[in-house]
Amino acid sequence: MSFKLRFPAALLALAAIAPLHASAADPAPSPIYVGASYGFRASTGLDCIAGQNDCDKSSKRNGKAYVGYSFDALPFQGGVALPSIELVGYLGGEVKSGFDTGAGKRAGRGKFTGLGMQGVLGYQFDAFTLSGRAGAAYTQGKVAYLGGGSDKKSKIGLTYGIGAAYALNQNWSLHLDWDRVPVKYNSKQTSKVDMFSLGASYRF
Repeated sequence: MSFKLRFPAALLALAAIAPLHASAADPAPSPIYVGASYGFRASTGLDCIAGQNDCDKSSKRNGKAYVGYSFDALPFQGGVALPSIELVGYLGGEVKSGFDTGAGKRAGRGKFTGLGMQGVLGYQFDAFTLSGRAGAAYTQGKVAYLGGGSDKKSKIGLTYGIGAAYALNQNWSLHLDWDRVPVKYNSKQTSKVDMFSLGASYRF
């Protein structure tokens, strides 16, 4: 079974067994939590060059992991507002496309890594939470050109996104997120990667 199939299966298993660990006698969870998500699609906005074979402007193997701290919840419109701050790491899988260079557009394979800090504001009602997030990240993009040679560039830019979560119990939650991450592959090619991910978090 491929990783793309194993990861959703693991989340379904977690959804089945996590409620068994909840107990009314359990102490209140701490404000610290950790999470990880598998990015099943990341759209880069890059363009293929004419005649390029095996061109895919989106990467299907991406991910993010984060650790967060929640501040006091605030009652709001029948639910609660949940402000948090997170340290998040990004991993962008390989994308095959055309990349602008000083010598024109060249075919290549690009990927990126990143580390950022973001504020998150969630609105929780029952077991569901809708959230928005914004912050900044340092990313490093790399591209290997099919005709030979490579480039690597770093960038600091704004990140933002939205998400939905479902709490299985007071510790475990499932997440569906969209994040926009700025990436620079070389001195001429900058992109904003739209990452769609599915994952889980654990509150200690």
